Amino acid sequence: MKRESLLMLIAGVVLGAVLSFIATRQYYVDKMEKAPPPSPIQTQSPQGKPQQGQGAPTFDPEEHHAMLAQIKADLEKDPTNVEKRVMMGNIYYDGGKWADAVTYYEQALKLDPNNVDVIVDMGICLRNLKKYDEALAQFNRALALDPGKKQALFNEVVVYAFDKGDKAKGQAILKDLKVKYPDDPMVKQLEQEMNK
Repeated sequence: MKRESLLMLIAGVVLGAVLSFIATRQYYVDKMEKAPPPSPIQTQSPQGKPQQGQGAPTFDPEEHHAMLAQIKADLEKDPTNVEKRVMMGNIYYDGGKWADAVTYYEQALKLDPNNVDVIVDMGICLRNLKKYDEALAQFNRALALDPGKKQALFNEVVVYAFDKGDKAKGQAILKDLKVKYPDDPMVKQLEQEMNK
C-alpha cells in the first residue's frame, strides 16, 4: 500500500508540473502573438548618440505600447507591485529613457528600499542624466547594503574618473574592485581605459 501511494504521489507531481508548464507556455505564446514585432537591436540611442549605459537597448518602448499599457493596467490594479514597477523602469532603461526609468525605480524603492539592483540601475540612469553626485549617492547606498556589489563599484569608477575627472579617486576604487574581482573581464577592460 505504501508503494502504491508513493507512486501515485510521484505521478501526481509529474502530471502537475507538466500541466503547469503547458499552461504557462501557452499564456506567454498568446501574449507574444498579440505583441508588436520587435525592432532590430540598436547600437545607438534614439538621439543618434552612442549609448552610455551598460549595453545597447534591446527594443524601443515606443514600439511596445500594448505591453506598457498592460503593465500600467496591472499597476493600477495593484499599486504595491514592486516587480511591475521595476519592469517598467527596466523597459525605459533599455530604451535610453533615463528620466522615465528613474521615476519607476523611485516608486519601486519606496516599496522595497533595499533592492540593491534597482538602486544601482537608478544610479546609472542618473549618471546618464549627468546628475553625477546623485548617481554616486545611489552607488554608495547600494554599497552600504552590499559592500561587494560589483556594478556599484564599477560605476563609481566610471563617474569619478571619466565624468568628474577625479582619476585618483577612480584609481582608488578600481584598486578595490580588482582585489574583489581579479579575473573579471569588465574590470580588466575598465583598467585598460583608465590607463589610456
